[in-house]
Amino acid sequence: MKTKQLRIFFLLCEILLSRNFSAQCSGGTNAGAITPTTAWQTITVQGGKYFTFTVPAGSCNLYDFSFCQGGGSCTFDSQITIRTNADVYANGYSDDACGLSSQILSWSPPSSGTYRVLVSQYSCTTNSTNATLAYRYAGAANNGDYQYLNNATVNGTCINLTPASNNQLGCAWDANSTLNFASNFSYDFTVNLGSSDAGADGIAFVMQNDPLGRCVCGTAGGALGAGGITNSLIVELDTYLNTEDRDDGMAGVLCAGGPEPDHLDIWQNGVVNPELGSSCVTDAGERVVANGVPLMSGLSIYNIENGLDHKLRIAWNSGTTTLTASVLDNTAVTTYGTISYVFNPITVFGTNTPFFGFTGSTGGLNNSQYFCNPPILLPVELVEFSVACNEFSGTTLHWKTASEFNNDFFTVERTTNGIDFTELTTINAEPNSAGAHEYFCQDTKSPGGQFYYRLSQTDFSGKKTFYPLQEIRCEEKKELKILALNNSEGQLDLVTVTKGGMYSVKIFDAVGKMVFSTCQYFSEGKSYTSIPLGFIKQGIYFLSLDNGCSKAVSRFVK
Repeated sequence: MKTKQLRIFFLLCEILLSRNFSAQCSGGTNAGAITPTTAWQTITVQGGKYFTFTVPAGSCNLYDFSFCQGGGSCTFDSQITIRTNADVYANGYSDDACGLSSQILSWSPPSSGTYRVLVSQYSCTTNSTNATLAYRYAGAANNGDYQYLNNATVNGTCINLTPASNNQLGCAWDANSTLNFASNFSYDFTVNLGSSDAGADGIAFVMQNDPLGRCVCGTAGGALGAGGITNSLIVELDTYLNTEDRDDGMAGVLCAGGPEPDHLDIWQNGVVNPELGSSCVTDAGERVVANGVPLMSGLSIYNIENGLDHKLRIAWNSGTTTLTASVLDNTAVTTYGTISYVFNPITVFGTNTPFFGFTGSTGGLNNSQYFCNPPILLPVELVEFSVACNEFSGTTLHWKTASEFNNDFFTVERTTNGIDFTELTTINAEPNSAGAHEYFCQDTKSPGGQFYYRLSQTDFSGKKTFYPLQEIRCEEKKELKILALNNSEGQLDLVTVTKGGMYSVKIFDAVGKMVFSTCQYFSEGKSYTSIPLGFIKQGIYFLSLDNGCSKAVSRFVK
């Protein structure tokens, strides 16, 4: 019996080894080069053949190779292996992904360079049967404003996360800015959840510091593309009530039957709508906030899948460390639902400046779903820029911002012809701020007559934004003079006629020690003041007038 059992054992081992369960395939014959793009492409291939493709330098390179989708098909038991051009395994292998066919999705190259995608019949063998291999670049695209992945597409100045098709997944991140949890902020994002009340699944606003950064896209289904994104806080805007959603304790939502409202929820660290125990029971670990919040219009359930744009307001109070998410109508007047969460950004993100964006998905039901970032997330929102003549100090420039993000500095330039510009100064900005800030600049060398000023803003990437020219006509700058100074009868009498206003009046002795100080208002050409001099000794003194913009000094002797 022992001998027979050993023979059976070795026979099984031989069969298992011949099936090559553990191996990735190697070798093969070069069948040419391919260039993956974001659209699925197909090519005919046989077992034992490989195609080369080049991976450029970049942080979001992902590739799909499939006999299961994208137009791919195969009649033999297939394997796909990805290797370097030196025939070294590159962490990509698939067998029996769909029936006997194989596919590799979201393959991430270890580095840039040339790679091979090798097709084999099972056990790494060759054959002469044709198959159709589908392939595409599945990494992120970047249009300068957004970095977007999977089924997300550009929609004007917005991003369409999913088309109105089943089983779609889209993710998009702001390409230039991060949030700043070190100070308060409040942003209104435009969101549109589609027009089919029978659609699904919804979108999520995601703040994250995942190791993949702007290259990450999570799992679909009830996770809305946010599942698995680490170091994250997720605001869920869900349009389909799954079984696990009934665990969220929403008012009036029953386990069986009852209303099925569109709703808000908040999740953390890529865990979205977990089912950790019994359905319709809020089991331990399933919640990060008290309850989900249904969208309501008065006493009626509000259907956000009505084809209209809405505002998703994300607000942060750094003093109370509270994040609040609200869904409003597009005019930001009517509120349909609000949810809040208190947390420590450093604990959740590991930073105060996480990435942010939206994810979305569809399943067996669908909707076209998109979002738009508010203009406030541009580097600088300039609300005022003005110039004014000052006959003593030149020209005063003033500008005001409502918010600043990734703003490095401002540059002020002057021109007399609109062609040749003279740079006057650069002024450091507020790098990240949701509050208003004012800036002033004095051009003490401004010419007389008509001339123009130009203001520009430079962000940390080096991108420069110019604002419209400001025209001004000024008389030549006057010189402040003390026109009359009379030292008689133990007092100093003075008159100023070149400029009225409030002045600081000071007297200094010959070694620069101040012996007298007061403030005096002068009306141009009319004011007269007397300063008693009995408190000072005989000698040489200096009278100083200063209005904050210009200064005049006159010598006198007591």
